Amino acid sequence: MGLILTTLGAVLTTLLGVLVGSALSNRSQTRHWSRDHQADACVQVLRESSNLLIELARLNGQRIEPAPDGTAIQTSLDWKPWNEALAMVNLVAANDIVEAAHAIDAEFWPVHQQIKRGRVIEGDWYKLRSPIEDRRRDFVNVARDHLAPPGTPLQRLTGRPTDDDPFWQLHRSYFLGSESQPDEAPL
Repeated sequence: MGLILTTLGAVLTTLLGVLVGSALSNRSQTRHWSRDHQADACVQVLRESSNLLIELARLNGQRIEPAPDGTAIQTSLDWKPWNEALAMVNLVAANDIVEAAHAIDAEFWPVHQQIKRGRVIEGDWYKLRSPIEDRRRDFVNVARDHLAPPGTPLQRLTGRPTDDDPFWQLHRSYFLGSESQPDEAPL
């Protein structure tokens, strides 16, 4: 009888170990799958928001004639990749990542409307782009909270000089070093 109880105990312990191990392994795999898909969706949001910014800058450079209110205006912008990126983040990401992506989208709408209606004057691009860049930075910080080890939030996403940096005056002396004359005319 003791032998049967010992054998039965060993079998039950083994089965319990297999079940617990399987549950833990499944949970770990699900967590990894979720994290990987969230990271992919976040990368897609950043890639497509960058592409939209580039296209909006190009469209802004075309200097469109002002259009009357209520007029339907077509542009060459392809919103499909951006909408696909938003759909992907909606499907797989945590709610605060989704909300941060939606905040970027909300900033795109008025900028696109102003540009396509010809309501942007020379030099306004930096002011229009800035809120989008701020939301993109916020998005990255929210995503990092979920996907990366804890760290200090990013203050900026690029090494691009700030909008008020003298670099944007584009003097040749900035690019040529000490060989050029400091009083040269802007490029």
